[in-house]
Amino acid sequence: MRQRILSFGKYLVLVLSVILMFFLSAVSLVSTAYFNKDNFGEESKIAEHVYYRTDSLALNLLAVAFIVLILYFINRKFGLEKIPTKILAAAAVIYTILVSVLWIFAGSTYPQADQENVSTAAFLMYTNNYLFLKPGGYLQMYPHQMGLAAVMEAIYCMAGGENWKCFMLLNAISNGGIVFFLYRITDKLFHSKRVCNLVLLLSMGCVQLILYTTFLYGITLGLALSLAAFWMLLLYFEKDRLMFAFLAAVLTGAAILVKSNYSIFLIMLVILLCYKGLELKKIRPVLLSFILIVTSFLMKSALLSFYEFRSEMEISEGMPKSLWIAMGMQEGERAEGWYNGFNTLTFWDSGCDIPASDAIAKEAIHASLQKFRDNPGYALQFYYKKIVSQWNEPTYECQWVNRFHCGKFPVLVQSIYDGKLYTLLYEYMNVYQSLVYCMVLASLFFLRKNWKIEQLGFLIVVLGGFLFHILWEAKSQYIYPYLIILFPYAAAGLSGCIDRLDAALARKLSDNE
Repeated sequence: MRQRILSFGKYLVLVLSVILMFFLSAVSLVSTAYFNKDNFGEESKIAEHVYYRTDSLALNLLAVAFIVLILYFINRKFGLEKIPTKILAAAAVIYTILVSVLWIFAGSTYPQADQENVSTAAFLMYTNNYLFLKPGGYLQMYPHQMGLAAVMEAIYCMAGGENWKCFMLLNAISNGGIVFFLYRITDKLFHSKRVCNLVLLLSMGCVQLILYTTFLYGITLGLALSLAAFWMLLLYFEKDRLMFAFLAAVLTGAAILVKSNYSIFLIMLVILLCYKGLELKKIRPVLLSFILIVTSFLMKSALLSFYEFRSEMEISEGMPKSLWIAMGMQEGERAEGWYNGFNTLTFWDSGCDIPASDAIAKEAIHASLQKFRDNPGYALQFYYKKIVSQWNEPTYECQWVNRFHCGKFPVLVQSIYDGKLYTLLYEYMNVYQSLVYCMVLASLFFLRKNWKIEQLGFLIVVLGGFLFHILWEAKSQYIYPYLIILFPYAAAGLSGCIDRLDAALARKLSDNE
């Protein structure tokens, strides 16, 4: 019975992953969701409005095949596994940090919208002004941003003012951490120098990683912390030392404080620990899973208590989560399920009354469900567009988040913002996305009989994120971290393609003889 449960768990994750990656690969090869850069500078247009276009399947397949062939010939000529992995890792980390820093100062991007609100709240807290905690204030409505605001406040204390470029520099360092931890995790999961080197090359080729450096939010820092937590858990599985499990708990709690969406990593770590406990017939991994949950809860409670003590104000639970779910079932000017103001306006109109706004949200959810039941074709089209507007938008809004910039720029930078380089980078990211999706699917096929549960960790996160963002408010920006954590599988898929091409060439030479 125990073995059946374990086998079924792995089988379920693999089957669902194959279905999801086949869908994403197919959609990315024949179509693209995109933003019109001409909308970015016009106040009368919604800059975040999603458009759709049909792509050439043949051209996209040729582009993906061309990249695979280039890597194949590089491997035959030099041997990808012969490249010193530690040297390549150091070069990749340094390259990523340096280019990220260069983009910070070359781009002159400044925060707006939620970024600006969190930054301003952090600066006000630094001056002991707690205006944003009052009813209707930003942090009263969005208390899940308190962790990010706390990090910014600490930075502003050290910088002596609202120097948000310092936070961007922290993002640059976090980018280097993301590349490093991805490499270390890949090494633990696949034990292959070639796969490690390929994941480093994929990381260095990720334009989205660089362009997100200027985004004043917790996505980058939270991802680095989450990857570090997963690496610690893998070290715990390998060395059976409690110190690594406790570090995983603290890092996961910190990631969730910075960006609550990384709770999905906590769920993944808990699943792996419980699975290992059942597999090894040991209670300790299961107990450690509870420690991870309790640690995250205590860290959040401690932070809120600290700011309640400082401000002498109570921090409410914020807007009901049902408001986001209701909004995720509605149309809007951006795309299906994207932000349309319903959550904020409903909360304000109810006088920031939590039970009243929750009741309105539940009525809206019921109305949407009724509409979907009455018109199944509309429901299918709605959720198809909601999914592809997030998962098939290859920039993941990395160009959109840089649309607020000021000053005179070199010709190269200006072209990145609104010229030919903008289009070139976009098309590059479109092919890059297709390559990653297709190679992840290839890895699921090549390694279909040899998966271990820890190797499925990132796939569990992606599946959980996919289901969550079907229900929640949509935004392609939210999908960016899932692209990054697919790199190890894409690298394994590329390595498998190289092996198959080598085998095919060997057979051809043998037949000729």
